[in-house]
Amino acid sequence: MADSTTLTGTMEDYLEAISMLDERKGYIRVKDIAKYMKVKMPTVNSALKSLAKWGLVAHEKYGYVELTRHGAELAEEIRYRHDAILSFLTDVLRMDPEKAERDACQMEHGIDSDTIDRILKLIECMKTCPKGMPECLNRFDEYVKTGKMPTATACEEVNGLGKDLDTTLRSLKPGAKAKVTKLAGKGAVRRRMMDMGVVPGTIVEIEKVAPLGDPIEVKVKGYHLSLRKDEAASIFVEVM
Repeated sequence: MADSTTLTGTMEDYLEAISMLDERKGYIRVKDIAKYMKVKMPTVNSALKSLAKWGLVAHEKYGYVELTRHGAELAEEIRYRHDAILSFLTDVLRMDPEKAERDACQMEHGIDSDTIDRILKLIECMKTCPKGMPECLNRFDEYVKTGKMPTATACEEVNGLGKDLDTTLRSLKPGAKAKVTKLAGKGAVRRRMMDMGVVPGTIVEIEKVAPLGDPIEVKVKGYHLSLRKDEAASIFVEVM
């Protein structure tokens, strides 16, 4: 039976795609995978045969594609690696979200589980230090932009003293626009946000808030999304 050490990077990409499509649509067809992966249907069919041979998917000709229990477990592991790397690239290295997504897709294959664990521990460690994370990361931002290590005074200016660093999407009113600064959610919640394009650096506009605050209708990259209030509370923003 295949595992994450024997699968090729391409096969891992297929498992990840099937898992994401299943979460979004509730069903998967060959043409859905082909469209998502930007390949032709015969190519998908060939990949599915290999995955089925390894006991990772169930698929009959002209039927729906389903992950087996083992396939779902491997897909979750792959997506976990992807999310960890993406978080490191966007939250720590402050990379452009689209470029970070492309790089995460390339880096996630073959990276050791211990490395992933250390990346996540580093991120959590930095996030638990209220002063340390903003200061060191903003110093890093300044260093990347100028090529010179900023002085303490410059760091204070970059940190934006006086700004409310605890603002979340949930607290904003209709019509407000804000830039996402970080995601506090974990697991499925964080993954859902990223799948919808809500990542650090993204501009979000509040369109409508229900009377009891749930749901919150927002506009992201031209798309209209509906967020639960607990999801909105996990999205930290900088009001524009």
